[in-house]
Amino acid sequence: MANKAEITNIPVSKYTDVTSRYANSDVIYYNGPNNKKVLTFSTYKRNPPQISVEDKFTIVTAASQYRPDIVSNAQYGVPHFWWKIMEFNNIHDIMDFKIGVTIRLPTAI
Repeated sequence: MANKAEITNIPVSKYTDVTSRYANSDVIYYNGPNNKKVLTFSTYKRNPPQISVEDKFTIVTAASQYRPDIVSNAQYGVPHFWWKIMEFNNIHDIMDFKIGVTIRLPTAI
């Protein structure tokens, strides 16, 4: 049986910034182990990638292996969009972000 979630009045901005994948989520409580309330975010829903002819491609180098935050910082000026790069390229495990992998960098964040 799933835990019942209770939406709070806590603003998500208390825990995230505008670049977070959870920026539009609700802050919720649910019953965790030993019936203790656990604070978390409502479920994140993935969006299909918005592919553009302006998207750029690059190859993961030794300097950025396992570090999509480095690629995000180089491409967008902030490291916060690492998760967008991972999601956009359908990479679910950081260990798959390795040397030689060609990735697409979305222009629309």
